[in-house]
Amino acid sequence: MILRVDNRILDWSGITVKKLIIAVCVLVLSGCATQKQAMPLANYHDISYRDVAVDQCVTLGFMNYQMAAAAKNFNAQDLNNWNYDPVLYQNAYAESVKQVDAKPPQKVDCERLNIATTQRQLSDQQAYQQQLLAAQQQQAMSQSMMAMENARPKTTYCHKSGDQTICNRY
Repeated sequence: MILRVDNRILDWSGITVKKLIIAVCVLVLSGCATQKQAMPLANYHDISYRDVAVDQCVTLGFMNYQMAAAAKNFNAQDLNNWNYDPVLYQNAYAESVKQVDAKPPQKVDCERLNIATTQRQLSDQQAYQQQLLAAQQQQAMSQSMMAMENARPKTTYCHKSGDQTICNRY
């Protein structure tokens, strides 16, 4: 099929139904993809403050490096869950630095960060264990189904045509 649009010729002869279906599916699926929501302004401050406070807690000796690394990873995950403006985040971070320099976190504040980080690690570990268990159960189910299929009695049918015999097993 050849179309003329605005004195241009569009040749549709190379378009097959299969290509058209694939194109429509891609458009539908890309339209269904979830977009990240814009990050609320309060989150800029909360995440940047936690990030700066973790650094200060390490400096003050109230948090070890492993816990600080885990806390910073969680802060990065929290940040990346949103569609955020890097410039706004940098501004919030600079403001948090000023705030923490003016009033450093106390030992109790750092202990709260340690507890929150530990709880999140445990939660993530539990979620991972549940996913692992579900995968193992699925694998066991697949193996059971395969064993049942293989244990089922099979019948062989053969057909002889001249010098050739063709057999099928069901």
